[in-house]
Amino acid sequence: MSDLSERDKTLLAKFGMTEEQVERDEKMAESETEPDGLTGRIHYGLHLDQPDEEMISVSIRVPKSTLDELTETARRYHISRSEYMRRKLAAPVG
Repeated sequence: MSDLSERDKTLLAKFGMTEEQVERDEKMAESETEPDGLTGRIHYGLHLDQPDEEMISVSIRVPKSTLDELTETARRYHISRSEYMRRKLAAPVG
């Protein structure tokens, strides 16, 4: 018997999906061993070589559209914009 409500079944039908597809996608997304392409590397805390090192503020000017994009991406990762920018700056190039 299905755990989905009639409303859920109606939504699935609108998108041409089956309950089996949803269950398979759910298992793949919840698996911690199977790559799913939904997330990148997982980072915890600040990514500093020396975490106790003094932090210094730096100001930069960027177009508003760039700032909006940075802010939106940081929100998707549930981190501050500053933390997102630190991670991008610390990421290996190439």
